[in-house]
Amino acid sequence: MMLINGLNMGLITVALTTLLSALILAYFAQDMKLLAHPGEHRLHRVATPMVGGIAIYLGILAGFVLIDGSFALLLPALLFLCLVGVADDRYKLPSWSRFLAQSIAIYAMIKLTGVKLTTLGYLTPNSEVLLGSWSTPMTLFAVIGVINAVNMSDGHDGLAGSLILVVLLGLLYAGADTGIVQISIAAIVGFLVLNLRVFRPRAKIFMGDAGSTMLGLLLAYLLIKHSQVTSGIWPVTALWLLALPLIDAVAVLIVRPLRGQSPFSADRIHYHHQLVDRGVSINAAVIVAVLIQSGFIVFGLWAWKVGVAGHLQLIAFLIIFACYLGSLLWFTRTGRPSQNLDL
Repeated sequence: MMLINGLNMGLITVALTTLLSALILAYFAQDMKLLAHPGEHRLHRVATPMVGGIAIYLGILAGFVLIDGSFALLLPALLFLCLVGVADDRYKLPSWSRFLAQSIAIYAMIKLTGVKLTTLGYLTPNSEVLLGSWSTPMTLFAVIGVINAVNMSDGHDGLAGSLILVVLLGLLYAGADTGIVQISIAAIVGFLVLNLRVFRPRAKIFMGDAGSTMLGLLLAYLLIKHSQVTSGIWPVTALWLLALPLIDAVAVLIVRPLRGQSPFSADRIHYHHQLVDRGVSINAAVIVAVLIQSGFIVFGLWAWKVGVAGHLQLIAFLIIFACYLGSLLWFTRTGRPSQNLDL
């Protein structure tokens, strides 16, 4: 009982550390030039501090000190991406430099923690797909994909944090590293107190690229680590645990060039923008996204538990992706601009 109470107090401390850090950092955000100003695809009306990522890292660091020190070797990679994200939030770094920084952080994660993809599981009926010498390149490719999928999901108040939260809850249910998962959940909760539109018209702080890229790396680390051991989830299960951000990100990267745009240009063709541009409120769009992602997680964990063949799960995932891609092409065919400015 004392151990449980101590753990609860530790997690409360993590959430409070994140919350208080965010409040203090928000006070100095203008001096640090970490404000998100309205413009381009951002339609919020008030300059908002982009300090959530730093606050979340500080919360995770508090959890490392107070609760679980087993993930010490991951912290440098998380800190590096957080700092690069801060620079990006302030100076708008070119895309090549962001990808380079992500690659460095991922390589550091691999070398320091030893966590990397070695198998893709049974994606054919009779054989396991072992990566061999392709292990490190495939890990780099996959983790960059996860980082940028999470980054692209940061489109509305409370959206990215809520999606990350349900993924972490799914991992917790699946038995992933309990300490770091619980610590991350507590830090996200502390952030969402100021980021969700609950009892307020708009978010008090944003996560910023510092938060979304860092948390993307954290999720990728947890998904890979837990899917590469015999007692963990299957590799294909990881797709379901992060299905909505992955499906949306890949579809958008396909649609943009078809519309004559750079794959990395800012626009409003993500599902969360499409919902709001068609009259859905921000909070309703967040709830819809969380429900859909939760459905994917429940299905993925059920399929893993009952032993649905990996190749059948992959086929189902690809069918859903194809349907989403087709609908995105249809609904964005006119490139209709946003009509809803009350963000």
